[in-house]
Amino acid sequence: MSKVRVAIIFGGVSNEYETSLLCASSVIDNICCDDYEVVSIGITRKGRWLYYPGNTDDIRNDTWSENEDCIPVVISPDPNRKGLIKIENGEASFTRLDVIFPLLYGKNGEDGTISGILRVTGIPYVGSDLMASAACMDKTYTRMVLGYNNIRTSNWRMMFRNQLNNIDELCEEFCAELAYPIIVKPANFGSSQTVNKASDFETLKDAVKLALAQDDKVVVEEFVEGKELQVAVMGYERLVVTDPGEVITEHDDFDFNSMFSKVNNVIPAKIENGVAVTLRQMARNVYELMGCTGMARIDFYCTDDGSIIISQINTVPELSSDSMYVKLMEHSGYGFSNLIDTLINEAIDNYDGKSV
Repeated sequence: MSKVRVAIIFGGVSNEYETSLLCASSVIDNICCDDYEVVSIGITRKGRWLYYPGNTDDIRNDTWSENEDCIPVVISPDPNRKGLIKIENGEASFTRLDVIFPLLYGKNGEDGTISGILRVTGIPYVGSDLMASAACMDKTYTRMVLGYNNIRTSNWRMMFRNQLNNIDELCEEFCAELAYPIIVKPANFGSSQTVNKASDFETLKDAVKLALAQDDKVVVEEFVEGKELQVAVMGYERLVVTDPGEVITEHDDFDFNSMFSKVNNVIPAKIENGVAVTLRQMARNVYELMGCTGMARIDFYCTDDGSIIISQINTVPELSSDSMYVKLMEHSGYGFSNLIDTLINEAIDNYDGKSV
């Protein structure tokens, strides 16, 4: 039996470029070589697509694009030619692809961009479609959809870049409507390093300006104090929903982003069984409501008064040996190699074959 040829796409024009390199390397290192032939496609920080024939060490240390055997490539948009077009010395050659595993984080990938590109190729791919990816990536759309369906998120407001001339007035409204501390984040950035916490009017204005320098829309929301809990979900019509895990971070009131530098994952989370059951059901409901497919990680806060609040939905969770998604799936009986195998095979089995 011939091997399944899987293209793994990494890199990208994104602030989460390094995360992509780490996760792609981990997936390549853990994929079953007896069953799959891996074709590595790297996208440089400037947006060049290159076939990369080297090892994962050079992906991890970001020297992969210096490999002299890298070749410019495009994925064929013709569904009758499902594969990769290599362009070398003015001549084109074709390589068939059976499935694509995009590991692009943040903008120009996780936001549905890559899903839209791959949809027209007629090649099965791992992950959610354009609409679900975009809606989950954009924190305002996520909150609007969930709120409409009576699923609780934090108290929040939004602001657009073209409203900067009215920043004083709008920040006064935010202060009147939201309790301090207030969290400010770009609507379409996935990295926690773009999040800032404001404790007064002036720091709120500064945080909004910083966020609007990175995105044309920002989310302004109340800080939620409570346990940070995450649930991993995998599948299409039949879902695997894991027990919750807890993320324990060290807070620093002087530098909000430093709280993300030291993280300890506890699996399973030390919570009451009833809370765990509720979280699993909520994760299933949110996954289905947002139209997710393939995989996602649903993040929650559980406050001291027992309230459960949705934090975010990550349609391309980090896939590395020590990431929460992988660890949660391992706890549910899916070792890393088995997880990769399941994600790829379910993408193939559930692909409808339509290119538009």
